[in-house]
Amino acid sequence: MKTQSTHIMKNYTHIFINAIICLFLILLIKPTKLFAQGQFVEGYILTSQRDTIRGSVRDGNWAASPRRVEFKSAGEEVWTYSAEDLVGFGLVTAKEVYKSRKIGLLDISSTHTYTYSPSFAARDSVQVFLQELVSGGRATLFELLDRSEHAHFFIEKDGQLKELLYYPFYKLVREKTYLLVYDEYKKQLDRLCGDSKDFKEPMPPYQEKYLKQYIEVYNDSFTKDSTRYQAKSPRPTFDLELSAGVENWQEGSLRINSKATYGFGCRVNFPRRFRNRYARASILLTPGIRTDASLNSWETETATIIEVGVGRHIGSGSIRPYFGLNASFVNRGYRADFLGLHAGISYKRLISFEVGHFANFYCLLTRSSFMITPSVSLHYFVNLSLKQDRMR
Repeated sequence: MKTQSTHIMKNYTHIFINAIICLFLILLIKPTKLFAQGQFVEGYILTSQRDTIRGSVRDGNWAASPRRVEFKSAGEEVWTYSAEDLVGFGLVTAKEVYKSRKIGLLDISSTHTYTYSPSFAARDSVQVFLQELVSGGRATLFELLDRSEHAHFFIEKDGQLKELLYYPFYKLVREKTYLLVYDEYKKQLDRLCGDSKDFKEPMPPYQEKYLKQYIEVYNDSFTKDSTRYQAKSPRPTFDLELSAGVENWQEGSLRINSKATYGFGCRVNFPRRFRNRYARASILLTPGIRTDASLNSWETETATIIEVGVGRHIGSGSIRPYFGLNASFVNRGYRADFLGLHAGISYKRLISFEVGHFANFYCLLTRSSFMITPSVSLHYFVNLSLKQDRMR
């Protein structure tokens, strides 16, 4: 009876784990609105009449520049405004300002191979909220994040908005493919900033940090007394990770079935357009592992596993699925090392339920199989930053 009960429990465990994996794949293929929503934070909107209305703005942690924003005043219903409806909006805590602008769209792909050089004429236009990076002087610098999460920068001067053109693309030349870069932005900056005799800055790389410094110095070359605004540069945040779960592994004569395991580690959360990405390192301890001490004897010890991995969450809501790639290295080699996948569902990126090492790419070099019984674990993360991470 005991053997039969154990067999039944193992079957239910396999069914449960397979159901979790299937649920995750469904959510990954067809995400719902639940994962797309962010939190309401203190903010304001700028109306077309130039009025400032304070209230709460839904912070979507936008991977692409938003075309709509949700806003509510105290005790009122939620209103959705398009970029055509507003002059802009702001997030108070994050100190971010977004302005509505009409921009031209270029049809240039970094994945397509061109026979002829692509056209840099706008094929269409769209009204969108651009993030204001530098303002308060002669020139204002904006940033656009496209659907591929690539950054494009715009300068507004004398009432005219121009995109700083920088586009890498592949081109086929005599049956060979070359990576070319169209960096017209250098000539554009020379022309736009050429009206200051005291401005002698070297040409910056096409990166937010250096472009902000360049435009800031240009504005200061005219007057340093006016009020300046510069968006802060976000930094990665760090979390302490605490975990507990069950470990499973089958390899040769080694059989680990639902052994309790626990551990701790650190997770790094990346900012801005890399939001939702993370890297982590953990130490996992599994007591009671039987290892081969000699030819005819066994020992019981606590196995130590070091894991490192990278991954990403999906969406910006309170509940987010996530997946990633990780490698585990085993102290004293009681089992083979691992290189494969992990996946799970998190709540506010603070509590996560995870299924680990269910696909092992390292199996080509070991006796383990590709699809193995995964580990199941619960993770809790403690924010180590002095300030609350707005990217939760």
